[in-house]
Amino acid sequence: MASFRQAASLLAQAHPAVILWNATRGALIGFTPDRQLCETIEGETGIPCATTALATVDLLRRRNLRRIGLVAQGDDPDGARLKQTFAQEGIEIVAGHNFGITDNFEAASVTPEQIEAQVIRLSTVADLDAVLIWSTNLAGHGLSARLGKHLGMPVLDSAALGILAAMPYVDD
Repeated sequence: MASFRQAASLLAQAHPAVILWNATRGALIGFTPDRQLCETIEGETGIPCATTALATVDLLRRRNLRRIGLVAQGDDPDGARLKQTFAQEGIEIVAGHNFGITDNFEAASVTPEQIEAQVIRLSTVADLDAVLIWSTNLAGHGLSARLGKHLGMPVLDSAALGILAAMPYVDD
């Protein structure tokens, strides 16, 4: 937490409207640390704080999207852990694909076509509410709207959801 606090203190010097931690990896340990991080940053800087992970959970709950297909960068143990942490938030990961990548730079080299193929495959699971591309390192933002229309279900990109969570704090 000390390094996050130090980074937030430095960011606060620029007087931003919001501090956004646009990362998904922390969900492997659960969502409570993200909540604590936001509380700490807001308390110490007076600046609203959001995280990609919390924004995603909030959106899924608001839209009542409880049965999810998850495309993630990590390995199978990471996928199993994400299934547990999302379940603690009332969201069931029904089906998933893990690219088996733990290096962020390597994850950025996964092509949109590879992501799209997995989203399409997962979308065929019965009673699925949405497919979530879960990594700020996977280039899913450009696929979401088009695939959502094509598949007839929401396709959500976690990095984009984090940015959307910060937008209400930004002046026009």
